[in-house]
Amino acid sequence: MKIAICILSVVAALASSSAAAMNPVTQDQFTKAFSSPSFPFTSSEVQFRTQRNKDAYYGALKTFNNLILPTEFPATALPLAIITPSKANNQGIERAVKVAKEYGLRVSARSGGYMSGYSSNMAAVDKEGEDFLLVDLSKLKKVVVDPKKRTATAEPGATGADLAHEVIKYGLAFPSPHSSRVTIGGFLLQGGMGIGSRLYGAGVDNVIGVDIITASGKTVFADAHTNRDLFFAIRGGGQFFGIVTRFHLRLTPMVKNPTLTPSYNASTVQVDQVFAIFDRPQANDLLSFYANFDPTAPRALENKIVFVVDPPTNNKQYLFASVSAVPFNSSAEVAQAQDKITKWYKSIPTNFATSDPTTYNGVVHGGDASWADSDLSYYAEDLWFPTPLDPRLLQVLISQWDKVPSALSSMALNTGTWKAPTRSALGFDPSYSFCIYSTWKRNGTAAWDEKNKAWLDETVKALKPWTLGFYANELRPKKLNEKDYWRKCYEKDTFEILEVTKNRWDPENIFKSLQ
Repeated sequence: MKIAICILSVVAALASSSAAAMNPVTQDQFTKAFSSPSFPFTSSEVQFRTQRNKDAYYGALKTFNNLILPTEFPATALPLAIITPSKANNQGIERAVKVAKEYGLRVSARSGGYMSGYSSNMAAVDKEGEDFLLVDLSKLKKVVVDPKKRTATAEPGATGADLAHEVIKYGLAFPSPHSSRVTIGGFLLQGGMGIGSRLYGAGVDNVIGVDIITASGKTVFADAHTNRDLFFAIRGGGQFFGIVTRFHLRLTPMVKNPTLTPSYNASTVQVDQVFAIFDRPQANDLLSFYANFDPTAPRALENKIVFVVDPPTNNKQYLFASVSAVPFNSSAEVAQAQDKITKWYKSIPTNFATSDPTTYNGVVHGGDASWADSDLSYYAEDLWFPTPLDPRLLQVLISQWDKVPSALSSMALNTGTWKAPTRSALGFDPSYSFCIYSTWKRNGTAAWDEKNKAWLDETVKALKPWTLGFYANELRPKKLNEKDYWRKCYEKDTFEILEVTKNRWDPENIFKSLQ
């Protein structure tokens, strides 16, 4: 059933809506354009801001983050219409972009709504009076593997787990998100600091091509040879240039003998690891060891420290994980480095420690428990630190973690790409990635919400002397008219290149602006 069938039921509501249109075109004209027989979407794939069924509209806006519920969004963050294609439909999305341009709307896209800063909504427009169309790609999840070429194609709504479990069947891997339920669209477009990035580069370093719908309303292909400026820009700054509907990916071996037919699964493929939990008294020892050990560790090792709180006791704890990105038991260098970690952790008290191998399933889903509760609020920032780590910085990290108000919060210190194998917009290489998640459950009091946000803001301020820049995938929500929100996420030369590319591919600023 085409969308035209449902339009008549909402026209009256459009006329009486209390939400003021934020563009010069009347809402009924826009709706009429969406009612055209040439507009190839079914009624179930489109929601309107002014429709009678508000639950369906706000349901289509739901994200994983309860920091701001859809019903609490400011008017400028509520799209005039939401399109959620149920299957690949570039023709339909192309038409939607053209209609949006015709009626003066901006266009925003999301692949799953996992961006903690609500980028697809809060950053969709720049000022009062603008309106936008939201294209939700979360149902586009297809992953196709070519084991002979060791490549894959993936749609933006595929999760890290979808991708990882499909490619591991052939003994292959990709630098997938550390949280398995994060969708790869936004993850890759903002850089994609993933599993094994220290060795193989970030997710964007392993994107070998994209199909993208640009502001012209046409799908183009971009890679290292075709539309090279666009290919550079979308790998780290993709949300500003169009809607990527398919990624072409390079895969790497995760077993000694990858196959051309499905022969493996994530539960049986083993991975070299060391894992230990330290209590607060060992924080200084752990961070000092990490700062000395990590810079010269094999690039195949991803070494990270996660700052957590033990809920029963409210005691601060530090998780240390060293995970190999190469086939199990294949590297003498990895084995020697992890032996060094094991000997070190045996010299001090630990809450728990093991040097036994894990499985690829354990690596992919290791962080799932932290995101399992659907009733959490996240206020996040992700910073880049220079190498080597300054001892004074490490003391600030410990001090700020001592002050965290919610036991659900966490921080993670992780090696960045170190030596990026390709040139992209991600930048800040070499560096350390530092994620800060102020996480809590809302209890109905504004004071509790503000206390948790204030802790993160204070932490970011305290870390400013060592901050090179910010990672665009983890940001607090953008304020309307806020300047330089995105600029801080890119190196100066890179940002200038992005501006030039934006002027070429989206001169009318249909998609998110760079401000």
